[in-house]
Amino acid sequence: MALARRRVSATAYSVTDPEPRGAAAFVAAWGSLLTGLGLTARRATGGKPATVRYPYERVVLSPRWRGALHLRGTIGRDEIPLLTESSDSYNGVIDGLYSARRLAPCTGGCPANVDARGQNYLIADDRSAEAYELVRSRNILPGVLGRICHRPCESACRRNYYDEPIAVRPLHRHAYELYQAVREERVHALPLAQDKRVAIVGSGPSGLAAAFDLMTAGYPVTMYEKNEKPGGALYTGVPAYRLPREVLHGEIDDLVRMGLDLRCGVEVGPDVAMEHLMGKYDAVLIAAGLQVSRILAIPGADAAGVRGALEFLREANLHHEAGVRDKRVLVVGGGNVAVDVARCALRLGATAVRLASLENTDEVPAHPWEVEEALDEGVVLTCSVGPEEVVESGGVVTGMRMRECLSVFDETGRFSPKFGERETEFPCDVVVFAIGQGAQLGGLVAGGDIEVDGRGNLVVNGAMFTTSHAGVFACGEVVTGPGSCIGSIATGHEAATSILRHLRGESIADGRIARPVPVYERYEKATLAGVETARRRIGMPMAPADERIIDFRPVELGLTSLESLVEAARCLRCQSGVCVGCEFCARTCPDYCIRVERTDDPGARCVTRYELDLTKCCFCGLCAEQCPTNTLEHTGQYELSFYHRDLAVWDKGEMLRDAGGTRATGRDGIESPACPTRRKDGRS
Repeated sequence: MALARRRVSATAYSVTDPEPRGAAAFVAAWGSLLTGLGLTARRATGGKPATVRYPYERVVLSPRWRGALHLRGTIGRDEIPLLTESSDSYNGVIDGLYSARRLAPCTGGCPANVDARGQNYLIADDRSAEAYELVRSRNILPGVLGRICHRPCESACRRNYYDEPIAVRPLHRHAYELYQAVREERVHALPLAQDKRVAIVGSGPSGLAAAFDLMTAGYPVTMYEKNEKPGGALYTGVPAYRLPREVLHGEIDDLVRMGLDLRCGVEVGPDVAMEHLMGKYDAVLIAAGLQVSRILAIPGADAAGVRGALEFLREANLHHEAGVRDKRVLVVGGGNVAVDVARCALRLGATAVRLASLENTDEVPAHPWEVEEALDEGVVLTCSVGPEEVVESGGVVTGMRMRECLSVFDETGRFSPKFGERETEFPCDVVVFAIGQGAQLGGLVAGGDIEVDGRGNLVVNGAMFTTSHAGVFACGEVVTGPGSCIGSIATGHEAATSILRHLRGESIADGRIARPVPVYERYEKATLAGVETARRRIGMPMAPADERIIDFRPVELGLTSLESLVEAARCLRCQSGVCVGCEFCARTCPDYCIRVERTDDPGARCVTRYELDLTKCCFCGLCAEQCPTNTLEHTGQYELSFYHRDLAVWDKGEMLRDAGGTRATGRDGIESPACPTRRKDGRS
């Protein structure tokens, strides 16, 4: 029996080599013991203990180690970081935040990188004046863009993947409206102490953005505008039912109060020569925009009744009369300008308005909400047709012959329409072409050495916004072609940076950080089935369609103050590193071990409760992976030591503990008040 037991023991301990016996076994056993004691002694006297793999290798923990959860910060205790850097250093800040995964998608998705996250935070905290000024530093006209922006920030909003995006654009408008009560005390003249001066040709959004940056840096700016009132295409092209003129001119007046020398009714070229500006000023910025419409050279295009979109909109906006009363109007084009023309024609008394687009219903380039509003007002949309001939009688328009369009783009995505055989004739009295715009620079640069290409466009370095003449720069649609207002504003900031470097005698390109183009993970938008009403976006109230088509009063009525506060509180403050109590971690947790509560009182918003029950947690990490703020994170604290079961339920104070070291014991004595008192100005 003893022999059998020894054989079993020998078999159990044997691996590959024969088991040592006798004196050899005695020496081997003591040798192993001494080796282990030696390692222990060396580690014990080597300072800070370290976890190692036997016998020597240090364990390297993965960043995704599923250790005990930790909160970096919570709203009410920690401030949301705001982007307040100067324009010439802004790109570097944006690039650094993006590299560190700290750039909110709404900010990264905006061409001008407006801090929409910061705006929402300040509005929800009842600090709307600060919110307005924060937005204005990058979007020079928050009240204007709060009505007309195509809102790429909302398309990028991460809340799309949970329910509905934040109403960032309406919140711009809300901040503007509240700012009017305090603008007299907050708008002051800027100290323009620099001895070099800048001239800007054109008073559109890109030129205004550049002027603000230059004045903020202390440089005097003189702006020349050929129209009697400023605003460029915002004044002559955007209908008043979308943009009230008092909003546009009120925000420009603020810039004048800051020190902008605005000279309207002065056209550079006929009235003031470009050479004069180049000799008088240390830098000149051309921000003249696009001023003429393109009309297709098809049969009948010279008939009476054929119009260009920009000329039509100018007459409609300045005179509220464009010769379409009691007439049938056909608008050729499918973009936003075409939609504006169609809706203006209805308001000017047209009996019928048809919008004819090359693209099919899924490809129409106009913004979906603009098309929907136009259809509600009575515009007829005809898709997949292209203009063939203007039908005329006695030199006067009587109709338009259109040919079916089979496809607009080729296999590579280039514009290359293909047409079928079927033709349709639409009766009409007026045809308006809204198919593109062009620059009109002949008089402006005539006689100088500023280079223009064969199509009449400025030759511009699109990265540095420099022209062929040193000290002359360009920005806006005269550089980029037709685009968005916020896109033009972005070019104004870049041009201002180039001008600042030029005025300071620095290289325009060396060491300059280009504006990053952030790319974020994209998912399917969330379905709204079962989503609570409290989580849904607050819709913009609209004037009834049958009432709004009789005049140019605004069609969007705006949010109330309470609605704006509630909507701003929906913002997740993405990538901020500060928990806002959105509860998405608790909703994601498969074991129901997280409980979150918050209060949304303006000026005192905070997370009042955050509990994690480690007796239920399976350390799957789903909560941290979906956390929109990147606040909830796993730590290397994988050593858990509890003497009582209730210590395994961590409160907010414990979740905000120091995440260093390898051990978490539960309730280390770090307690925080449920909601610290904070003044209206944001200071504790």
